[in-house]
Amino acid sequence: MNNQNKDQVRSQITNANNILVAVSANPTVDELAASIGLTLALNKLDKHATTVFSGSVPSTIEFLRPEQTIETTTDSLRDFIIALDKSKADKLRYKVEDDVVRIFITPYRTSITQDDLNFTQGDFNVDLVIALGVGRREDLDAAITAHGRILHDATVVSISNAEQVSELGSIHWQETQASSLCEMVAVVTAELQQNILDGQMSTAVLTGMVAE
Repeated sequence: MNNQNKDQVRSQITNANNILVAVSANPTVDELAASIGLTLALNKLDKHATTVFSGSVPSTIEFLRPEQTIETTTDSLRDFIIALDKSKADKLRYKVEDDVVRIFITPYRTSITQDDLNFTQGDFNVDLVIALGVGRREDLDAAITAHGRILHDATVVSISNAEQVSELGSIHWQETQASSLCEMVAVVTAELQQNILDGQMSTAVLTGMVAE
């Protein structure tokens, strides 16, 4: 096993807070199952991890409940910004009521209307991109390639069990002897935290191993 590169991947995961798990535009069952298992494990480690895949998920993995883990767009990776002239605001607070977050702005010697507010999207909050089974940048899912800034600003690592070395990213963990990407995910997550794999994660990684 390529322990040095695996250790680099593990180190990057440890130091990152916001992680995007990426697959190819036409992923295998192994890629998708690995992305689900890895994303669940990273979130269990209190990371903010998201898998983005805009294509159709095969019905064979519906039992893994991919809709609860896989996002079809990159929208959740960006802040939503509300801007207001600072001279009009005195205090700002928020309150969570049932399923609603209410933001309260106390005006300063004036009144505030909707016309005073500007709404924009912020930069992408991604520290680390983990590409599973992706050989080249152009092989990535379109939802990610549409926003090249993500790959430019974040550290990109690739994990692959293919013969061909990935051209994507600055860190490449390649294990041609591994049965699957899911096996590699199981190895690295176990090293991040012992016994981290619960029933749902174990089912995901086993699915990829069986598929391969």
